[in-house]
Amino acid sequence: MEKKAISISHKMKGSVLDDDYTLYADGTILHEYDKNIYPGGYNLKKYLTINDISDEVKQRLLEAASNEDKELVRKTLDLDNG
Repeated sequence: MEKKAISISHKMKGSVLDDDYTLYADGTILHEYDKNIYPGGYNLKKYLTINDISDEVKQRLLEAASNEDKELVRKTLDLDNG
């Protein structure tokens, strides 16, 4: 069964390096990013938990969510209790 993405936040570091986060309904987060422009430093992927991300990233995910998913994102990221 495929995971349901409830928010996807795209951002660039220094106008060339990706720094994207996808929040899934089960609470997992996929971080897709580029460390640098050299071989082996781009198109990296890492799965994170909610405790692994900063408040800034949580806010990015909330802002990127559709109106229909905002409340679910807020609950998933536990933003009401922070």
